[in-house]
Amino acid sequence: MFNVNGALLEYDIDMSIFARLSRSGLLKGGALLLLGLCIGVVIGYFYKGKVGSENIADSIKQSLVPIEEKGTSYAFVHPLLAYRTPEATILGDYVSLKDSLQTIVNSAVNGSQAARVSVYFRDLDAGRWVGIGQDDTYYPASLLKVPTMIAYYKEAEEDPSTFSQNIIYDPGVMPNEPFLAPSELVAGNSYSVESLIKYMVTDSDNGATFTLLSRISPDFLNAVYTALGVQNPGNDSANYQISARTYGLFFRVLYNATYLSPGYSERALKLLSQATFTDGLAAGVPKETTIAHKYGNRILSQNGNVTGVELSDCGIVYYPAHPYLLCVMTSSNNVPTASKIIANISRAAYTAVQQRYATTTAQ
Repeated sequence: MFNVNGALLEYDIDMSIFARLSRSGLLKGGALLLLGLCIGVVIGYFYKGKVGSENIADSIKQSLVPIEEKGTSYAFVHPLLAYRTPEATILGDYVSLKDSLQTIVNSAVNGSQAARVSVYFRDLDAGRWVGIGQDDTYYPASLLKVPTMIAYYKEAEEDPSTFSQNIIYDPGVMPNEPFLAPSELVAGNSYSVESLIKYMVTDSDNGATFTLLSRISPDFLNAVYTALGVQNPGNDSANYQISARTYGLFFRVLYNATYLSPGYSERALKLLSQATFTDGLAAGVPKETTIAHKYGNRILSQNGNVTGVELSDCGIVYYPAHPYLLCVMTSSNNVPTASKIIANISRAAYTAVQQRYATTTAQ
């Protein structure tokens, strides 16, 4: 409750939120975010009046949604993975970035470079996000290799010997799907699980992926999706679709280390930072910038003829002291065009973060 010029402006926040954020390792960003939201209500009182402030408070209350781990058998704990928060623009934050993103998207769509473009940006430590079509769904393609990696790391937490187990590569494990990129693995050669995970994540090797999928228990893989409340593609990955905001949750739980242990979360993100795909997000930031990311490319076809592509690139950009999550999904004419769109969006996000924190540092 705040007293503003003699008037009482009430905004109740369940203080257990702070406690749960602290227990889950989300206190730094989450508590600061909630404090910022409260202050924003007071600011809104001055600029929009009491009615406007009450509307902001109502929006904030409705938008603060805990993302809790599901599918557990715990009797005494209820793990918190993350928090769904209101868009930053409700408090006048990252408005310029959203405008820039909308301009890029409109230009791409109106210029017939893309049929659709979706963006989800999140300042990870500040807990502020903006998006354009962030809940529209796309074919994830190789983006699904990240939850597969997470499932293996979860298994390794229970059995560290998982990584040293060897599997002989059989090309027959690859499905007979049109436009599926061939594997660089050698038939008959033995590969450790750890090396297969590396090939899958850094090189997006499909042979490594399907070999790993053929070995892992469905329970570990299903547990990842269930815990995050995300639909499991199961055996229908060819028709499965996901949104930029929902997919970003996989990276958020890695960054916050709220699903895997801190050690394995660190290990996963380090591997993702070694991805060999240098277009898309990487092309929009300085070369020395570390990015832990994964791309996915789905060829669209009809009657055997290519009609377009859906290229996505999602990950964490480690801007110094202020990392942010950026997930861009596109439905475009071809990969080079889509890559350029993603790079333009990446550049706009990097510039916005740079301007925001350069100003903060100067003050």
